[in-house]
Amino acid sequence: MIKLHGFAASNYYNVPKLAMLEKGVAFEEVLAYAGAGPKYKPEYLDKSPLGKVPALETPEGFISESRAILEYIERAYPTPSLLPATPFGIAKVHELSQFIELYFELVARRVIPNLLLGTKPDPAVLKEVEKGLDKAAAALPKLSRFEAFAYGDQFTLADIAAILNLPIVRNVGKAFLGRDPLTEVPGLDAYCARMEERPHVQKVRADAAANRPDFMAHLKALYGF
Repeated sequence: MIKLHGFAASNYYNVPKLAMLEKGVAFEEVLAYAGAGPKYKPEYLDKSPLGKVPALETPEGFISESRAILEYIERAYPTPSLLPATPFGIAKVHELSQFIELYFELVARRVIPNLLLGTKPDPAVLKEVEKGLDKAAAALPKLSRFEAFAYGDQFTLADIAAILNLPIVRNVGKAFLGRDPLTEVPGLDAYCARMEERPHVQKVRADAAANRPDFMAHLKALYGF
């Protein structure tokens, strides 16, 4: 059985986790608060060279980086597919997924430590984050109308990117900007409500909530937060 190393409070970990749950892949979860610093476990670097989560343990060896893990999962367990049937559809799903990761997740991540620790972001950083999120939000409707799914008529990798990352953007906006940067995106509210009703999304949410106190205790032990 393949094993997913990491921790449930990590969104990067939850990307392949949700994919495997949706595909019905049998896997074992291995708790790992990883990292490359001296306070972390150096042996984890054999699984993930930069000490990041997640890492997937397969019969052939370890794979790190969420996108690479998703590629392995899709090829090793092709049914049900999390990609459309056509080359164009596949490309559009990857386009939307990467758009969300690059222009929403990475931008919002600059103030995630502040969100976790209840501290105020640097005003200059927050201004850049706000500008980036607003620009991406204005462009997002060109890639998805968020009708039945993020793209097409089936659950795909784009839905995983959307439902795991866009709610974080909303939380960042409400906490630090006094508004939801995504409020004007057509169809998004109803789409998110539908996705949150999916049993596997609910499991990922519940597992993340259950792990969060232990993760915060881990950070406190390491850094004194």
